[in-house]
Amino acid sequence: MNLPVDILVEILSRVPAKSLHRFRCVSKWFNCLICDHQFQNKHLGHAKSCTRDLESKRLITRVDGLALSFSLSSTYNNAFTWRPNYVSDNKRKSSTFMLVNCPSVNGLLCVKLGTFDKLAVHLWNPTTNELRRLPNSSLFLGEETYDPCDEPIYGLGHDSANDDYVVVRMIMRSPNSMVIKFEVYSLKNDSWRLIQLQPFSYASFRQDEYFNCQSLNSRFHWMVLDDNRDDISYVIVSLNLSNDEYKEIPQPNYQKFSIVDVDYTDVVVLDGQLCVYIHYFGRSFDLWTMKDYGVQQSWMMMLSIPQHDILASLNLDTSWLGHVQFLPFYLFENGDFLLKVHTGERKDIMVYKKDKKVLEASILGHETIGRSYVYTETLISPNQYLTPAPLRIVKNLNRVSRDRLIQYVS
Repeated sequence: MNLPVDILVEILSRVPAKSLHRFRCVSKWFNCLICDHQFQNKHLGHAKSCTRDLESKRLITRVDGLALSFSLSSTYNNAFTWRPNYVSDNKRKSSTFMLVNCPSVNGLLCVKLGTFDKLAVHLWNPTTNELRRLPNSSLFLGEETYDPCDEPIYGLGHDSANDDYVVVRMIMRSPNSMVIKFEVYSLKNDSWRLIQLQPFSYASFRQDEYFNCQSLNSRFHWMVLDDNRDDISYVIVSLNLSNDEYKEIPQPNYQKFSIVDVDYTDVVVLDGQLCVYIHYFGRSFDLWTMKDYGVQQSWMMMLSIPQHDILASLNLDTSWLGHVQFLPFYLFENGDFLLKVHTGERKDIMVYKKDKKVLEASILGHETIGRSYVYTETLISPNQYLTPAPLRIVKNLNRVSRDRLIQYVS
């Protein structure tokens, strides 16, 4: 059986990324195809459109110093199989691994690797275990940056206009947490550049355990404090990855509140939409979503969970009012939410059943340490602009490679 090359490529673009990565050793044709940037984007499009395929969407977290992940499909049958994600700098085993405070984009994650006193930021694809060490910044931060409150905030995004992956680095100084420097890293150029946002007089709303910088529509989004008005208020700021312009995003018409009434609030991207969650002290946890990006009237409340219902689901008494925190980071197709729940010193990953209005018991069986993110298994390489695979090699498919290919996909 001889299938046209276009059909074979179409078939392979629907094969799970983990399997395709293993198939690179089948032939040179296979290897060239899987490493090709256009094919990786084609495969990414299919992977992102398969909303029902929870097996290819994985939760990654750090337990006992190790990076572990499991598929989201296991959240309903409790058959958890932890998959260790091994990270190497190609020279020696890294002694320290940390997830940087920004969510995954197209299967890529920002991580810090190295020795405890010297960590370097890398782009990492946990599916293929490919790493790209980001070059050192030209900015000297000074010894005072060892203060945890002054550690830079990072964001990872995709600039669709230039088909480039971008990392933003926001550097602040205490005591007012004012952002004084913005750096942007381009994967295509493999370099950092300093950008000027004028005038930018906001104070950063620091929540390192939460998701500070969210990427959507080729823009970064994060929550800041505007103390230049009569009353201090929260503001959503967006930064355009293509032209470095920033603007405020209109917020929901939620009940006006004082800053002292809010335990915490932040932005998050769920199901491709910008969301705001607010935890009112001792009252409720509210989640809003912007159905039409940039349109203030399109904000709608997705859910509001009374604080007492939260405590009841966790079997906690009223003494815990104000001491339980929710961090939503994935929306299932049926409306359920995956959340990180903080109760005192304990951090668990749990599922909120929207129909039953209850929290399921911890789905991990482990206490998580540090940050947790959901990523989609993709072939996107952090080294794609170093050694691009020419598509013409893929098109020159010989008979031997075609027969071997048919054998593996049939």
